[in-house]
Amino acid sequence: MEGAGHGGGGRFEPRVSVIIRSKDRLGELCELLGLVFSQTYTNFEVVVIDSTERATQEEWALVRAIRDPRLRIVTTPPRGCPAAANAGVLASQGEILVFIDDDDLPLGDEWLWRHVRNFRDPQCLGVNGYHVMPSEHRAAEASVMQRFRRRLLLSHGPFKEPYFFAYDDRRKVGIDYLMGGNSSIRRSAVLLGGGWDEYLDYHDEHSLFLRLNKRKPPGSYLVYDPEAKMEIRKNIPGGLDARFSGDTTRRVDTLAKYFLWTVGREHPGRIWGLAPLFAGYFAGLAAVAGYELAADRPVSRLAETLRGLAWSPISLVRHAVARRPAPHDGFGEAAATSGCADGGFAQGARR
Repeated sequence: MEGAGHGGGGRFEPRVSVIIRSKDRLGELCELLGLVFSQTYTNFEVVVIDSTERATQEEWALVRAIRDPRLRIVTTPPRGCPAAANAGVLASQGEILVFIDDDDLPLGDEWLWRHVRNFRDPQCLGVNGYHVMPSEHRAAEASVMQRFRRRLLLSHGPFKEPYFFAYDDRRKVGIDYLMGGNSSIRRSAVLLGGGWDEYLDYHDEHSLFLRLNKRKPPGSYLVYDPEAKMEIRKNIPGGLDARFSGDTTRRVDTLAKYFLWTVGREHPGRIWGLAPLFAGYFAGLAAVAGYELAADRPVSRLAETLRGLAWSPISLVRHAVARRPAPHDGFGEAAATSGCADGGFAQGARR
């Protein structure tokens, strides 16, 4: 059986923590847990970081009925996706951390093993799987960007703008970042990168990887493995994620925070050194944000595009002069006592 982890070098069974971020989706969470506990790879725990505020007694009863000893539920106030990810790191014990959101569904009982097997190579720091998404969340097949899908897949652009395209059928070694769901990473890599900045609620995955890509050892890499497939369900009630709020000015503001506060700190030459070019680039992104968000609202796409364009210089000035929150660059002593952080990039245990 593939999931048993047999290979030419012997049995490979690193300890894994599956970290699930959840809010107000207990029914979907129980469905997800059923699929996770049915995986053929068994050396794992599940840590749910739950901030549910609205749930029925029937939904809580479904959760309590799950008796698997590998399950732990950590209750926290609503704090957003990056804060929940950081909490999951502290609460978990695995040397490999696998992140899922409560609107995700792994496809097949080999999904977890298809993540884990990549870590046989000690140079592999993390894995992103294939995202099976609704068609409206995929780039149009005829678009110019789609023609460069393979090259752009999970990469950063000139101003560290992320490109996604994680639905290509070919494996790619050397991606720039991992998404928040259907991704796995060595605990030691998270510690080296310092975790996720908690002030972001859009592009929130990237603060860790902007730091990690500058600090990682030579020869180490992140990889896209299309055989680790997960269905990404969108537009279901609940969740920690507010990125599809439909508010154009809020989206533009969160983009400004990402570029000015995060990219500007980690790569100041990209933002401040090329400020005139960046301002025009940002205006284009803001216009696109308005256009995209208008699809979910009974408003004119032209009006929202112009709103995003008009708001872009205001947002840039506001966030350029605002007091910037401190980055989340480290877990302190707590991380050293929560699980099996090894401080380096040693290969997972074999037996």
